[in-house]
Amino acid sequence: MVVNTSHQTATGRTDGNVLARKPLTRYAAALCLMSAPLLPLCAEPEGAETRNRVPVVVTANRSAACGETIAQSPQIPYETGLPRTFSLLNWNVEKAQHPELIDAFAHLAKQADLIFIQEAVPVAKTETVISESLYQAFVRGYVQDEIDTGVLTLARSPHTVHCHFLATEPWLRTPKATSVTLYPLANSERSLLTVNMHAVNFAFGVGAYIDQLGVLGEVLSVHAGPIIFGGDLNTWSEGRQSTLDAFAKEHNLTAVVFSPDHRTTRFGRALDHLYVRGLSWQSAAATPVTTSDHNPLIAELEYAGP
Repeated sequence: MVVNTSHQTATGRTDGNVLARKPLTRYAAALCLMSAPLLPLCAEPEGAETRNRVPVVVTANRSAACGETIAQSPQIPYETGLPRTFSLLNWNVEKAQHPELIDAFAHLAKQADLIFIQEAVPVAKTETVISESLYQAFVRGYVQDEIDTGVLTLARSPHTVHCHFLATEPWLRTPKATSVTLYPLANSERSLLTVNMHAVNFAFGVGAYIDQLGVLGEVLSVHAGPIIFGGDLNTWSEGRQSTLDAFAKEHNLTAVVFSPDHRTTRFGRALDHLYVRGLSWQSAAATPVTTSDHNPLIAELEYAGP
């Protein structure tokens, strides 16, 4: 495999860091199911407009600046961007442990314009399984045996803002990651705000869960355009689901309804969710798989606004 290692950096408008950009075409899905050393390989395709679009990155230690960055992001009409009707894949890939995970992911990813992955890790396989270019936005969560694990958002159009959020598991004291990204929509002055979240899990009560959602709510409240909020939200108790329902109501988010609904459950409650604002869904399904302990969610979404 030949990789172009040249890159370009630029200074962000706010106190965020710089995201290096490197070209990726016809490389492996393996290179996009990863973190740290190999994630920079997922980046820009050709095109003057995309080459000039350098995202602002707000790191976890400066995450309080995310809302301000989103609010100040200029609403510029782009001829290119995510299409007004697009497909979304959400999947907790269980650290890509299953030997057939890469092939299963590749099959689903080819149908998606936007991808939320939880428990993304580096993998060694290099089969060519995705032909289109993808843009990555990764947030590292916990590290086990020197292997990074986190959340990864992939898209066929570049983002303009990327915010990193971390929450601490109350029992394990390990970080849980959330990736917030802002994408232009094609031929629209509005941008799509996406939240790819892996919720805290091991805790008595819902205090830590409320705190994790509350910080993200501050970002949602300043965005005037459409929103997708989803991921592995660990709603395995009535208290957690009620907390999430209240959060969704506060921010005018509507739960996507899946049919068929084979979402992974614990104690009879679905763990993975998609919520939207300013979007409708044409179809949404949760498909059973054997390659992860979570079943993937696939939705066809549409933006009909200005």
